[in-house]
Amino acid sequence: MRFLKELKWQSILYHALYILMGAVLLIFPETTAKTICYATGGAAVVAGLTAVCIYLFRDVSKNTYRNDFVSGLVSVLLGVFLFYKADLVISLIPFLLGIAVIISGFIKLQNCIDVRRMGYGNGIALFLLSLVNIVLGVILLMDPFGKAIILFRLIGAGLIFSGATDLAATLYMSKKIDNYIADMQVLNGQVREEEER
Repeated sequence: MRFLKELKWQSILYHALYILMGAVLLIFPETTAKTICYATGGAAVVAGLTAVCIYLFRDVSKNTYRNDFVSGLVSVLLGVFLFYKADLVISLIPFLLGIAVIISGFIKLQNCIDVRRMGYGNGIALFLLSLVNIVLGVILLMDPFGKAIILFRLIGAGLIFSGATDLAATLYMSKKIDNYIADMQVLNGQVREEEER
């Protein structure tokens, strides 16, 4: 039971971050995209240099069959690529976020199926939310807008919607699971009473 509560709060935090990311992207689309690219590039360079340094300063007997040097150099190259080809990477972000929104829709669809299988409603609200998520994700993948700034604002709106609906779905599922567990505990108690008689 404690695990489920921790999972619920972890999910709530995750969904709140999704909403925050969407709001920032909606308000500052160009700046956010370049900042993400440069920050990721910087992190890749630092991680790569760290891996190379660890390799060089580690005892040679512990370096056998380890690719820290190569993976570090590849990471540095990736970071440099992100710095110098930020526009190319930014053009891929809508595609990747579209996939994330579609996956979010699939998760809601699975929650809908789980609610039906547990016998606690038909889950029509979750089903409709999943369909909206999936359609919004497909729209993001198709890039019908042409201009990146409009698309990034749509992505921001999509992330806000996805985060808010994920949050609602998490709270809804949490209540249904709590009811299911309570009912199972009552049934288990009744079975034990019958066995003791």
